[in-house]
Amino acid sequence: MKNCRAAAGEVVTAPIKPRIREDLTTVELDGEAVIYDDRTGDLHHLNSTATIVAKLCDGSATIRELAIDIAYAFQLPEDDVEKQIRSLLRKLRRADLLVDRSDQAHG
Repeated sequence: MKNCRAAAGEVVTAPIKPRIREDLTTVELDGEAVIYDDRTGDLHHLNSTATIVAKLCDGSATIRELAIDIAYAFQLPEDDVEKQIRSLLRKLRRADLLVDRSDQAHG
């Protein structure tokens, strides 16, 4: 994880830019996704909302930036959307579908 120095000398952790693992196989049908993890043999079903978020998790945007974009597109409150995204990302992380945070600092 990248760190930045704040003006007062304290260390601030750089925002996380979530990224779905590239080695997963994803099939999308009617706006919902099924993700197969070859490492574990597990299948994961994402509803249409989770599928949208997962497709946006390419490592280019912070969680806050994702929330702003999705909130704008669906005309929803940004803070509510960000809470929902964070909840989903916790589930994806527990399922080991996201690139590890320590790997993000190198890639």
